[in-house]
Amino acid sequence: MGILFKARGSSSIGIFLIRIIVGAYTLSLGIMQASNIELYISKIKAMNMVSENTAFIAGFVFPFLLIIFGSLYIMGFFTPTTSLILAVVSLLKIISRGLFPAPGTPFNKDLITLACFLLTLFSGAGKISFDAMLDRKKKVVVKETPSKPVSTSPPEIVSEKINDNPLP
Repeated sequence: MGILFKARGSSSIGIFLIRIIVGAYTLSLGIMQASNIELYISKIKAMNMVSENTAFIAGFVFPFLLIIFGSLYIMGFFTPTTSLILAVVSLLKIISRGLFPAPGTPFNKDLITLACFLLTLFSGAGKISFDAMLDRKKKVVVKETPSKPVSTSPPEIVSEKINDNPLP
């Protein structure tokens, strides 16, 4: 019944798969946008949400952000920072397109990527990542204090004479 009902286990494989799939999507999206950067810049300018100069800068920077941080996300390297930056980029895309970007679509697909980025922001990269390898390589320095040797002999019984007179 372990296949049907699994309450315990490691979530590292699941987080690894999320990182691979969502990271590959982010990386390929960045490569597609960077391959025709003039078209992407013109799409951002056509939205008329920001000034022309800001649209040019954002259109030029966002594809390279997606390429760099998508690669880092796949590797699981600097995962909290990477997840935060990619979550902000996804949030900006959601704000610019809206929750229902086109008729007939149930919701914006960037909500799913935002949820995945927030998941890894708070849970970490898992055991299958560069973050975990770097964390293992940290040496823990333990400072030992000298302690008294432990005696194996039975404890001594000390008897004291109790004075029955309360006052001398």
